Amino acid sequence: MKKIILHLHGFASSGQSAKALYLRQRLADCPGVEFLVPDFNPTPTDFEFLTVTGMINRLRQYILDRDLGSISISASSLGSLVALHYARRFGGVKKLLLLAPVLSYSSLPFPDELFTAWEKEGSIKVPHFGFKEELALRYDFHRDGISYAAPGSSPAPVRILHGINDATIKIQSSRDYAAAYPDQVTLFELDSDHALLDCLEVIGDHASDFLVS
Repeated sequence: MKKIILHLHGFASSGQSAKALYLRQRLADCPGVEFLVPDFNPTPTDFEFLTVTGMINRLRQYILDRDLGSISISASSLGSLVALHYARRFGGVKKLLLLAPVLSYSSLPFPDELFTAWEKEGSIKVPHFGFKEELALRYDFHRDGISYAAPGSSPAPVRILHGINDATIKIQSSRDYAAAYPDQVTLFELDSDHALLDCLEVIGDHASDFLVS
C-alpha cells in the first residue's frame, strides 16, 4: 500500500520552501511513498485572508479532493499547529514530524503593542518569504488565532525537531509539550535556529526513519 506523506509549510512561506524541496528530493527514491505539499497561500490574496482555521479547512479539502485516506505529516513552524488540530479534528493521521513547531498561537512572536494598530488599520504588512515581498495580512488572522491558544494532545505519535538557538519559537515550548505527553511525543534538540536549514540532512533522516519506516 502506498504511503502518503504531506508536508505543511510555515507562516509566510510556500510549497516551494527549502525544507519541502529537500524532502521531496530525499523521499523520491523511497519505494511506495508519495510526497505531497499543499500550498496554503498560492496567491497574495490567499495570504491576506489567511487564518489557522482556513489553513485547516484548506488541508481538509486538499485531502478529500485526492481521496488520500490515511496520511503522515511533516510540518514546519505554523504548519505544525495546523497539523495537530487537523489530526485531532479529522483523524486519519498516522504520524507527525514537527519542525521548529508552533504548538500554540500565543507562541508566535507578535509584540503586544502591534495588536491595537493591527485591529484599527484592519491589516499589517508582513514579509513573505515565498513571494519575496511584503504582503497585507488581515486582523482576522489574530482574531481567529486566539482560539488556538492551547496545543492539546495528538491522536498520533509525534516527533519534534527543534533548534536550541531558535529565537523565533523558543525551544522551551517543545520541551514543555514533550514533558506533558511523554508517551506520545519525542523531542530531538538540534544545534540550530528556527529555519533549521543547516539540518536538512538530519530532517531527511528523521523523515525516512519515522514517517517512512
